[in-house]
Amino acid sequence: MRNFDYIKDLGLDTLHRFCAAAEENQVSNPDISAINARKALEYLVREIYKMKGLAIGERTSLFELVDGEPFSAFIGDNKVMMAVHYVRKVGNNAAHLVDVTKRESFFALLNIYNVVGAVLLKLRVVDEVRPFDKALIPSKVEQVVMVPTEVKVLSTDKALQAVDSEVVKSQESVVEIECDITEAETRKMYIDLMLKEAGWDILTTEGAVQPLKACIEVEVKGMPNTHEVGYVDYVLFGGNGKPLAVVEAKRTSVSPIKGKHQAELYAECLEKQYGVRPVIYYTNGFETYIIDGLGYPPRRLYGFHTANDLELMIQQRGRKDISDFSVNDHITDRAYQKMAIKAVCEHLNKKHRKALLVMATGTGKTRVSISLVDVLMRNGWVKNVLFLADRISLVGQAHKNFVKLLPNTTTSVLSDNGEKDLNARITFSTYQTMINFIDTDEKPFSVGRFDLIIIDEAHRSIFGKYGAIFNYFDSMLVGLTATPRNEVDKSTYDIFEMEQGVPNYAYELEDAVSEGYLVNYHGYKRGSMILKEGIKYANLTDEEKKQMEEIWEYESAIKGMQKALDDHPEARDIANSEIFNYIFNIDTIDAVLQDLMENGQKVQYGERIGKSIIFAYNHRHAELIVERFHILYPEYGAEFCVLIDNYVTYSQDLINRFEVRDNDPQIAVSVDMLDTGIDVPDVLNLVFFKVVKSKIKFMQMIGRGTRLSQNIFGDGKDKECFYIFDWCRNFEYFEKNPNGTTASTTLSLTERIFGLRAEIAFHLQHQKHQEDDYCKTYHDELKSILKEQVMALSDSHITVRSKWEQVSHFKKDESWLSLSEVDVHTLKGDIAPLLPKNSLDPTAKMFDALTLYIELSLLSDEVNADKKIAQVKNIAELLVEKKATLPQVQAKMETLKEVLSVVAWENVSLQWLEKVRKDLRDLMQFLKGTNGRWFVVDIEDVISDEGEAEGVPMRVSYKQRIIDFLAGNRNLPVLKKIYNLEQLSSDDINELERILWQELGSKEDYATYTQNMLFGGNVAAFIRSLIGVDRREALNKFSDFLADSTLNAEQEEFLNTIVQYVCENGDITKEIVVNESPFDERLVLFTPYMIPLGRYIDNIHNVIIPQSASTGTYA
Repeated sequence: MRNFDYIKDLGLDTLHRFCAAAEENQVSNPDISAINARKALEYLVREIYKMKGLAIGERTSLFELVDGEPFSAFIGDNKVMMAVHYVRKVGNNAAHLVDVTKRESFFALLNIYNVVGAVLLKLRVVDEVRPFDKALIPSKVEQVVMVPTEVKVLSTDKALQAVDSEVVKSQESVVEIECDITEAETRKMYIDLMLKEAGWDILTTEGAVQPLKACIEVEVKGMPNTHEVGYVDYVLFGGNGKPLAVVEAKRTSVSPIKGKHQAELYAECLEKQYGVRPVIYYTNGFETYIIDGLGYPPRRLYGFHTANDLELMIQQRGRKDISDFSVNDHITDRAYQKMAIKAVCEHLNKKHRKALLVMATGTGKTRVSISLVDVLMRNGWVKNVLFLADRISLVGQAHKNFVKLLPNTTTSVLSDNGEKDLNARITFSTYQTMINFIDTDEKPFSVGRFDLIIIDEAHRSIFGKYGAIFNYFDSMLVGLTATPRNEVDKSTYDIFEMEQGVPNYAYELEDAVSEGYLVNYHGYKRGSMILKEGIKYANLTDEEKKQMEEIWEYESAIKGMQKALDDHPEARDIANSEIFNYIFNIDTIDAVLQDLMENGQKVQYGERIGKSIIFAYNHRHAELIVERFHILYPEYGAEFCVLIDNYVTYSQDLINRFEVRDNDPQIAVSVDMLDTGIDVPDVLNLVFFKVVKSKIKFMQMIGRGTRLSQNIFGDGKDKECFYIFDWCRNFEYFEKNPNGTTASTTLSLTERIFGLRAEIAFHLQHQKHQEDDYCKTYHDELKSILKEQVMALSDSHITVRSKWEQVSHFKKDESWLSLSEVDVHTLKGDIAPLLPKNSLDPTAKMFDALTLYIELSLLSDEVNADKKIAQVKNIAELLVEKKATLPQVQAKMETLKEVLSVVAWENVSLQWLEKVRKDLRDLMQFLKGTNGRWFVVDIEDVISDEGEAEGVPMRVSYKQRIIDFLAGNRNLPVLKKIYNLEQLSSDDINELERILWQELGSKEDYATYTQNMLFGGNVAAFIRSLIGVDRREALNKFSDFLADSTLNAEQEEFLNTIVQYVCENGDITKEIVVNESPFDERLVLFTPYMIPLGRYIDNIHNVIIPQSASTGTYA
C-alpha cells in the first residue's frame, strides 16, 4: 500500500505514475524522487490550464506557469503555493544535477501529496484526502514504476475531463491538507531554500561538519550559559574547513534583532576554535541582516551569499583604506574630475557604502566612473562592477568608453536574448534587463556578485521602479546625476543616506561654463499666437473656417465623448492645449522650420545649418515636421532632416549617423529619445517645439548643446555657444516657476482597481451592509479576489521580499476578517505596487476602475463621482449610436438603455453597478479608435520675436579669480620675489594668505581647489605653480654652487627638467629627484656634482619658506 494508491483508483494513470515514482524512490534515489514530484506538479498545472481553456506556449517554463495568475489564483492559499514552489525548486535542483538530500526529497514528496490532494478536493474529484503517512514510504525500491519521458496532458485521465467547468472557475481557495509540520520546520524549510538558491548544500545530520556545506545545529563551546555550550542553527563552511558564516534563525513572529547578539557570541566561539571570525547572519525568515566584519553596521539582505562571495568578503577584511588617489590622466585629466573621485574614495573610507555625484551633462560623468573603477580596483576594493542605465543606447555608449579606456578589463553587455559573459569584471545592463535576471527562480547572479554598482542618472523614479536591483545585490552604490544639487529630490538623498542638497561632490553647469569646459547658450524667445492663445473662430477667414468644418462635423458626431457631457457647439474656439495634440497647424510648423534655417548657427562658411535637434510634442507632430521640411527644402534630400524616436526601426543607427560631423542627418526631430543621454558635441541649435514643465528634464535637454566642439567653424574656430529657439514659452515658465513642477506618480490600472476594491471591502464591513444579503456576498467576493491576488505574489521576486512581512500578513485568512484603515493603506501603498502588470484588456480594466469608483462614492461621502457617471453615460451612448449592429452590443442593449435612463441613476445600487460593470466591460474593445482622431489644418499664424533669454548665469570661479588677479598684478613685490627665486619673509607669506583666503575667496575655497596638488599646502608654492619662475635666473643660480666647472648638454637638459617641474608643481625636493621619474634614472649624469645639485634643489625649495628674523633659520 502506498500514499498515492487512491489516485490510481480514480483512473488518473499518468498523474499516478509520476507520484508513485516519486514515492518509490524517495529513500533510495532522492534525485529521481524529486524529479518525478516536479513532473507530477507540471502535469497537474498543465491540466488546470487546459481546463481553463488556456493555451501554453512551447517555451513557457514551469515557473511561469505556477507564477501566472491562472494557476496561482486557482490555488489561492499561501501555504499550498509555498509547497508548489518547494516541489518545483527541489525538482529543478535534481534536474540540474544538484544533489538532493533525503530530507529534501521527503519534503518534496510530502508537498506534492498535499498539492495534488488540495487540487483534487477543489475539483470535487474526491471528497476527502487522508493525511500523508510517511510509514508507507518504502526503504528501497520494491516495484519499478514506468513514467512517460515527457509531461503531456492526455485525454485518458477521464476523472479530470469530467470536472465541472464552474468548479474550475471558482474563486474559492483550495483547502490545505493537514500535516504534522511545525512553524519552526516551515521556517527552516524556507531558509534552506534561500541557502540552496545561493548554492549551499545543507547537511541533514545535526552536528556534522564538512567543507563547503551548510551544517546544522553545530555545537560551539564557550557560550555564557551553565553548560558553556550552544548550538548554531546553520554554519556555512568554506573549502578549507573553516567557518565562513553563521546563521541564527528566530521565529517569524519576533524581530530578527533578537538573535543578533546570540549570533555574535556564536561567531566569537567559532573564531576561538578556528582562528577566523565568520560572517554573521540573523533572520526571522522575513528579514535577514548581515554583519560582515569589515566595520560596516548591520544591513538588510534579501538572500544569502555564495561560498565564493563569503571568502572574498573575509579576504577583504585585510584591505587598507583607499590611499592611492592617483588618476590616469588618459582617462580623466581635469581637476574637478579628480576631486570628485577623491571625494567618493574618502567617503567610502569612512565606512559609507553609498555615494552621490552631481555633475552637469557634458562634464564627463562616464569618464569619472571609469577612473573611479580604476582607482578602486588598484586599491583592492573592487573586482566586479555593474553599470546600469535606463536605455540600451546609453548602456552601449558607456560600454564603448569603458572598453576604450580600460582595455585589459573583461566586459559584458547583458541583453535578454544575446550572448553574454556572466563572469566579466564589468557588466553593463539596462534596469529592466537586470530585473529580468534577478526576479526569477534561477538567478544567474549571486547576492555578492558585484562589489560596486554605478547608476547613470540616479533619481527617485529609478529606485521606485527598479528598487529590487539595489535590494538584491549587496554592493557599494555610486549614483551619477546631472540634476542640479538643489533640485535632486529629498528621497534620492535619503536613498544615498545624505543630507539634502549635499552630495559627495557637485560640479554644475555654471561651474563648467565659467571654467570653459562647457559652452553657454543664447536663448531666443519666439511667439506664436496659435501656440499661445489657440485658434479663435472669430479671427478665421472664410477659407480657414471651411478647413475647420470637418472638425465641427466630427465633434458633433461623437457629441463630446472625451470626458465630459457638454456638447461642443457646431463651431468653437480651439484651445492652445489642443494644438499639436488634436489639431496640427502647418503654418506654425513652417514658421518654426524657416526660423531655424534662417537664424540658426551654420557651418561650412554659412552654407549649411549646424547640427540641430527639434523637440516635438508627439510622434505625429514629429512626422509632420519632417514632412513639411521636405516640402519646404527639397534640395537637401531625404536624409538631411529625419525623425528619431522609439517608433523608428534602427533608430540607434540614425543617432550614430547624426553624431558624425558634416554627415546627414543634420536635423534630428525627436520625441523624448534625444532629450537625454546622447553625446553629439557638434549640436549648435536646439528648437523647443514642446512644453516642458520638469526643470530636471529641461536642463537635461539643454545639456544636448553644451559640449565643446573644436574646429567646427574651421581651423582654430571652436564652438563658443549654441542657440535655443523656444516656441512654447518654456523660458518664461521657468522664470516664474524656477523649480518647475514635479510629475506625479501614475498608478497602473491594476493598482487602481486593487485599491478601489480594498476601500469598498473596508466600507462594506459596516454592520448595516453586513445585514444586506447582496452587500455581504459582494464584500466576501471582493476580499476573496484581493486575497487571491496577494497569494499569487511569488516569494522568489525580490520586489516581494522587500515587503515580505506585509505580503505574508495578507496571505493569512485571519488578516481579512476585519480590515482596518491602516490595512487599506498598506494594501494600496505596499501591496498594490507589487502586483504583476499586464496589458490584457486595458479598455475593460478602465471601465472596471470607472464603475468601482462610482461604487465607492455610494459608500463614502468623501468621494464625488459625478464626472465618472457622466463618462459611463457617454460610453453607453456611443455604443448605442455607433456600435448597435454588433451582436455583442445587441445582447447587452437592455443594460445600455438602463444606463441612459434617469430612473436607473436615481435608484442606483451596488448590485446594479456591478451588473453594469460585468455586462459592459467586454464591450469597451469595440470603442478603440473612436476618439483618437487628429486633424491637419493650415491657419495663418502670427509670429513674433519676444527677445532673448539669459543663458547660464556666469559665475567667476575661484581659479579664474586668482588667474585674473595674477595677470593684473604682475609687479606686486611678493609676486616678483617668487618669480625671481628670491627669499620670502613671513610678511610675504601673510600677504599671500590674505590675498588667497580673504580677497579672492575663503580658506575653504583654497583648500578645496588645492587638495589634489602636490604642494598645495604652501601658498607660495601654489602661486609659483601658476606664474612659474625666471628660467634663465634659475639656471644661472646653479653656477653659484659650482666652482669653475661647466655642464655638458645632457646635464643642462637635466637642470631644465628640474626647472620645468618647479614651474608645473610649484616646488621640488631632493627626495623627489632621487625617487621619482623622470629624475631617478638620469641622476647618474650628476655623479660628479651631487653635492652642488643637492644645495641647488634645497635653495629652490627654501626660498619660499620664510626665515626667522632672529635666528636666520627657516621657520
